[in-house]
Amino acid sequence: MRTDTTAAATLVLILAAAPAAAQRPVGVPADSVFLYKLEGISVTVSRSALEVERLPYAVGVLGAEDVQGLEATISLDESLAQIPGVFVDNRYNFALGARISIRGFGARTQFGVRGVRIIQDGIPLTLPDGQAQTGNLDLGAAGRIEVIRGPASALYGNASGGVISVQTESAPAAALRPEFRALAGGYGNGRSYQKYDLKLGGQQGRFDYLGHLAYFDSDGFRTHSEATYTLLNARLRYELDRNADLTLVVNYADAPQAENPSTLTDSVARVKPDTVRDIVLPPEECPPDPGFGGCQNLGEEFRQGQAGVTYRRRFGGTHEISLMGYGLFRELENRIPFRLIELDRLGGGARAEYRLTPAEGRLARLTAGLDLDSQWDDRVELVRDDETVGPAALDQDERVTALGLFAHGGLVLASGLELTLSLRYDRVRFQVDDRLVTGDDPDDSGTRNMDQWSPMVGLSYSYATWLNLYGNVGRSFQTPTTTELTDTLGGFNAELQPERATNYEIGVKGTAGGRASYSLALFHTDVEDQLIGSAAAGTERVLFENAGSSVHEGIEVGISALVAPSLTATAAYTYSDFKFEEFVTEAGDFSRNRVPGVPPHRLHARLGYAGGRGLSGSLQLTAADDHFVDNASESRNDGYTVVDLRLGFTAHTPGFEIAPFLGLNNLFDERYNSSVVVNAIAGRYYEPAPGRNLYVGVRLSTR
Repeated sequence: MRTDTTAAATLVLILAAAPAAAQRPVGVPADSVFLYKLEGISVTVSRSALEVERLPYAVGVLGAEDVQGLEATISLDESLAQIPGVFVDNRYNFALGARISIRGFGARTQFGVRGVRIIQDGIPLTLPDGQAQTGNLDLGAAGRIEVIRGPASALYGNASGGVISVQTESAPAAALRPEFRALAGGYGNGRSYQKYDLKLGGQQGRFDYLGHLAYFDSDGFRTHSEATYTLLNARLRYELDRNADLTLVVNYADAPQAENPSTLTDSVARVKPDTVRDIVLPPEECPPDPGFGGCQNLGEEFRQGQAGVTYRRRFGGTHEISLMGYGLFRELENRIPFRLIELDRLGGGARAEYRLTPAEGRLARLTAGLDLDSQWDDRVELVRDDETVGPAALDQDERVTALGLFAHGGLVLASGLELTLSLRYDRVRFQVDDRLVTGDDPDDSGTRNMDQWSPMVGLSYSYATWLNLYGNVGRSFQTPTTTELTDTLGGFNAELQPERATNYEIGVKGTAGGRASYSLALFHTDVEDQLIGSAAAGTERVLFENAGSSVHEGIEVGISALVAPSLTATAAYTYSDFKFEEFVTEAGDFSRNRVPGVPPHRLHARLGYAGGRGLSGSLQLTAADDHFVDNASESRNDGYTVVDLRLGFTAHTPGFEIAPFLGLNNLFDERYNSSVVVNAIAGRYYEPAPGRNLYVGVRLSTR
């Protein structure tokens, strides 16, 4: 598989670089972003509005057509596969969410997102302890996704792998414009899913708004993987005057059902990929002679809401201030093996930023500010089995407070040559109040303080639009989350330390004569005190330790070209060589072994068509190499190659636009595992993907 993938990557990259006309295909909305088209595109994820080609690090940008378009808008893997270095492994498990990793950071996540900072409309979905949940991420109204690859702690703090910023699409230029989208699909065997999206947006004088309501219901691909959620997202903006505006963002998600099918061994995943272990089933569906643990109905229900207000004002054309405050709540009931977790969370924070953009002089830009975030968790873990819920095994209040101070600036050294300097200081305080104190269980209350200076130095040189060179060196860190810090009896593990990394990167990017766009990045990352999780003996609970050091090296290539006036070819190829440098535990010496969970080679190639008669479509290929799934490098996940097809048509009538579309996933019915759980107990590493499956939909809107 490895040889085949490498050869395929080379072939596709050569084809994608073919000469092409410099124009946007007919039918693609004007506000969408051409993948890897660098010239003139500015991003704000860098905490300053700066053009992509001038940034001294790797950045990817996707527009509304890339995210929504003909996609189902159910999972981030649909769109982020187009950006090299970013892996989104679809678990087809809405109780755990997709596994997101950038340059290997986040690949070991058991649930949620670790090591990568997620932001939606300026509000961090990543909590101060470094954990992010994506259940309320709104892809159906996303107008833009910006991604920084590589350590970004100098900009955002507790995030080693990078940053993903999702922005709601702009309000339409009308007083009121409704849009309705309906989609239905199926996995076979009577299992189907449906999604409905209703958007209302418009502009009235100084006021503009966009509201989105989504409903999703799925039987799931596997047994016991049903899910239902409702999502509401709204953004309202009022222009106070020519130099100031006020923006309100409100987001609410309600998921009353998200069943957890868990993982499988290799032998079961190959023969019966849609099956599950007995323990995940509810008691009423339990077979006559269940295995160990009986049937415990694994899954979760949650409600989460958040809101934020941002005030922005410009002064004299070169100065700008931005003030933001937000708050959130989360209510969760999570049924895991032998435990029932009940969590009530409150959180909030504030941002204050000052930006200076001089019109001339050596100083190109300056951004400085502070971030303040807090979370308060009321966590109870109850012992349970297939019949009863017993006493509390853990009962504690957890509080995390994070303060970050940062400065980020650019200096012009010569024509086309610019130096970027970033520095950030973070202090994260963990505090636990143990409420479960008995004669056999002493008081485990306490605090942990963790801090870090995160510098970054970058140099960029712009020779022409087709040649922009850059390099950077930076430090980053990620703290353990409250879940990772908690030991088996409560309180915090006093031995666990933050994971730290030093990143070195060089790259080149540009637009070749307006005919093709490209990006190339080479990186080397030294990781110290890597956070490693493994199942505790005799349980399915994951405990964490620091694993010495590892080295992450890789190459990321992205190319986009117009091979005909309406035909676009793109490719994203990633080579990952990640190895433990020093890793010795009671389980053995894993030094020099490969870091599990990351394919050495990964390729996503796409041929897209957008014709002048309303026809559109794409043919997509995703290939991943086989890779290890455990520290000992004994078990592998097989490589795979999957082909997907998208077709759509847009028709215009007086006053209306109707756009039917369809998607055919896994065209050649490849049997593969789309995700793995690293170091899972009893060899249950694998999370299978469905075979060939189809969805159809239609979008209706006024013109």
